[in-house]
Amino acid sequence: MTKSDLPQQPLVSIDTVPLILREGQWRVVLGIREFEPYAGQAALPGVLLRPMERLGEAALRALETKVNIPEEHVLFLMNTGAFDNPDRDPRGPTLSIAHLAVIDPEDKPEGVVYQRLAVTADLPFDHTAIIMAAAKAALDALWVNEMLTRALLGEKFSTADVARLMRDFSAAASENEPDTSNLGRELARNPRLVKAATPAAPVGKGRPAAAWAWAESLPRPTRKAAP
Repeated sequence: MTKSDLPQQPLVSIDTVPLILREGQWRVVLGIREFEPYAGQAALPGVLLRPMERLGEAALRALETKVNIPEEHVLFLMNTGAFDNPDRDPRGPTLSIAHLAVIDPEDKPEGVVYQRLAVTADLPFDHTAIIMAAAKAALDALWVNEMLTRALLGEKFSTADVARLMRDFSAAASENEPDTSNLGRELARNPRLVKAATPAAPVGKGRPAAAWAWAESLPRPTRKAAP
């Protein structure tokens, strides 16, 4: 067997799912591709892994270079799995290692597309599947991973905020709509939370939702980069 007969070694790409809360909805920040394939289309920010580069470093580089999100605006970062379909990239075999990034809601990157997380879109490559997997990973880690949960909800939040998050992420993961009828009681039983004296601002004509805070104050959520 000659060298030319050997199968092509796949490249390693790092694709990041940047999630941000804007206008009361969870959204994915997409960049516009400059080059083929799929030039001019919205896609997840991604880069090829450099020699000696850590996965988390590459994920942050993708955010900085493709959707103008600096590292200091990333509240949380985690690895959400690998995608190894040999046909996922028309240019040749490419292994994608995906990440989820929670972005500071005060950040306002320009020249990007804000796609609703709960709306399934036909994106280039397998980016739709990567977003679905990221949403599922976040749901599985909610309340289990306190750093992720605090990054998503903030230090103070309402029962309605939690319900919205659960609905948006469940829709993105193609899961059944969650039952939030007893959500207030579940939050009240969480020893890490305390009920705020002042309820959250009412939405519409209904009663104001209960407001919650973490029992122990911590500094602003610190980014936890994947290795």
